[in-house]
Amino acid sequence: MALIDFLDRIFRGNDEISLKTCSVDLDSNAFYKILIIEASINLIARTISRAEFQTFEEGKEVKKKNYYLFNVEANKNTSASLFWKNTIDKLLRNGEVLILLQNNQMYLADSFIREEFAFKENRYSNITIGDYSLNDIWFENQVLYLKDDNTDIKFALEGIYKDYSKLIASSIKGYQKSKTRKGKLKIPTNLPKGLDDEKKLQEYIRETMKDFMDPSKDAVYPESDGFEYTEITEAKGSKSNDSGRETKNFIDDMFSFIAIAFGIPPSILKGDTVDTKDAVNNFITFCINPLARLITDEINRKMYGYKLFKERTYAKLDTSNIKAVDLRDVANSIDLLNRNAALTIDDILRILGKEPLGGDIGQMRFITKNLEALDKVLEEGSISNYQGGGDDGGGQD
Repeated sequence: MALIDFLDRIFRGNDEISLKTCSVDLDSNAFYKILIIEASINLIARTISRAEFQTFEEGKEVKKKNYYLFNVEANKNTSASLFWKNTIDKLLRNGEVLILLQNNQMYLADSFIREEFAFKENRYSNITIGDYSLNDIWFENQVLYLKDDNTDIKFALEGIYKDYSKLIASSIKGYQKSKTRKGKLKIPTNLPKGLDDEKKLQEYIRETMKDFMDPSKDAVYPESDGFEYTEITEAKGSKSNDSGRETKNFIDDMFSFIAIAFGIPPSILKGDTVDTKDAVNNFITFCINPLARLITDEINRKMYGYKLFKERTYAKLDTSNIKAVDLRDVANSIDLLNRNAALTIDDILRILGKEPLGGDIGQMRFITKNLEALDKVLEEGSISNYQGGGDDGGGQD
């Protein structure tokens, strides 16, 4: 703790010495803003990196080169999970990101210049990857370009933060003030020998009162040689507890504003455990899924095209497995979907986070016996024979 503010005014004259007030000045800084923004970006980027790309050929899920590229190894130097995390990080910070496609590998550009055209392909130049600069021109069909520009939101956040940074700094100062001891020290006009200049007097006062002002020590201030210390007990402003809560409330407001700007439920960003299930669902629905759709669309239009897409050959970023699955929560739903042929064996294993079986067995579907297609019922006889679950009326599976 800094030394107390003393001597608002000291004698001034030929045989008097002027002392400077000792105090601590707390500057407003952007640490809170940096913390919240970094936490928001990291949360979104890490969540996206947990999603799985699914690749299909003529409607059948396959795991070939593109699956390996999207999910395992983006390029020789970068894993897919780290690549997509860095991609989302750059997208959220810069509002756009460029991915170069070369030799069945993906490379993330650190900087580039984009030339837009109305009726021909856009061009990309001055591209850098780390310390390496590319001199050639890249065209739209050679890259993946993602754009999610939130310039207006960022501008609004800057204005909000300028106001709140002042409020946070003021509340912290108020809290410090309520916890700080203050007093005044009366100094004799005839100073003892050796204390006849300001610097020596300052050092003497600091050393004498060091232990006395330490809140962790029990101490008595020895008044001598005409030095008289008086404690200032008058308190202004709010109480210390109120100031502490006020500071926390201001910081919570900043969490909420920035979380909303990124599409994150504030409770998730702040780590609250109340209504976590609904908050996570909203987070995935309104924040993660739009980004997944943005990536999926760009991959399909650049790497597959209309002809293959029409034949149901495409890629999809699946976000359904991001959440941790509790068997007790999904058991009934899985059972219902399984006995109505909505899920295959492999679908169920994926939901549970287990390795699919593959092959014909993994693609098997099941349906209960008391359910039958209407056209088959009409072919075999009267519908009334099937009411009640069959001839025996038992409705058994």
